[in-house]
Amino acid sequence: MRIPRNLVCGSRGDAIGRGEFPITMGLTRRQCLMAFGAGIASAAGRSLSDEWRRIAGATDGTVGAAALHVNSDSSAASIISLNGEERFPLASVCKLPIAMNLLAMVDEGKLDLHQEIEVLPRDVWAGVSDIEKRWPAERRFALNEMIELMVAHSDNTAVETLFRISGEGPAMAARFRQWKIEGVRVDRSERQCNLDRNGVEHSPPPIEWTDEGIKALIAKTTPAMRYRATQRFLADPRDTGTPNGTVRLLARAFRGEVLAPSSTARLIEILKATTTSPTRLKGMLPAGTIVAHKTGSSGTVNHLTAATNDSGVIFLPNGERLAVSVYLKASTRDDAARDRVIARIARAAFDFYE
Repeated sequence: MRIPRNLVCGSRGDAIGRGEFPITMGLTRRQCLMAFGAGIASAAGRSLSDEWRRIAGATDGTVGAAALHVNSDSSAASIISLNGEERFPLASVCKLPIAMNLLAMVDEGKLDLHQEIEVLPRDVWAGVSDIEKRWPAERRFALNEMIELMVAHSDNTAVETLFRISGEGPAMAARFRQWKIEGVRVDRSERQCNLDRNGVEHSPPPIEWTDEGIKALIAKTTPAMRYRATQRFLADPRDTGTPNGTVRLLARAFRGEVLAPSSTARLIEILKATTTSPTRLKGMLPAGTIVAHKTGSSGTVNHLTAATNDSGVIFLPNGERLAVSVYLKASTRDDAARDRVIARIARAAFDFYE
């Protein structure tokens, strides 16, 4: 590192400040260099977060973003963020920690990747689901396949089934405590979140759910009811993540600190295979850049979209890895505009760290 002329570290450990630099006595040369480097890093981090703030001005919603070098520690000083401790609805980003919990259960011998899991009528969710298209001709699916469909293709039938068999919200809370992860919560199933966000106040117990019945309940709500429910949903702390908490979770996973080596490798492989929303984190990165990520999206009512998200790890050209999480809530911009904000934030982080 080149030291500016107005900062000199002496052989006896004296740091002689001139101009804007204070005089600091009693530091070794190494301590002086480390202190100077930390100051440069802090200033650079502020520069990136300022750039993110300018990018966020292109939308009317609230943007949260965080970046953490995977090989760094997970302290607050290592994270560059914008609204890093604010909570945002996870939407389908919840499928990432749910998958991690399932893989942890495999590591513990409670589940096996090759065992077949039965899909119940209550789990079936038409729309974004490969499994729904095969059900009821096929009623049982290998756990390994279901985890991949849940994450890489955001399969909603898979997440309903796997959230149910893995212990639901209480099990997720216990796992976050075990991993010492703060800032990420998974409390309800995605279907329950969908009911709540659409203003359905009285629904049968989950054991009685059917896809047709859920759709009928939502159809009875008015746009005004759904709009008010979306505003309540945005204020609800349940099923939310902070950008800082999410990049910490990703960094710990990719460092192999929460899962066995085989499960860590499988998780990364699945995240690399994600096909949803390629115009978000990946949208403006150089062609061929590998991104292992999970997207999340909510519905839109009266032009208000609760959540547009993407969280993952970018593989930099030098072989290093960067955890990046971007959340956008309460925006009235169209899909392309929201995705573009996320893509620009990811590109700014890529350029900064690369």
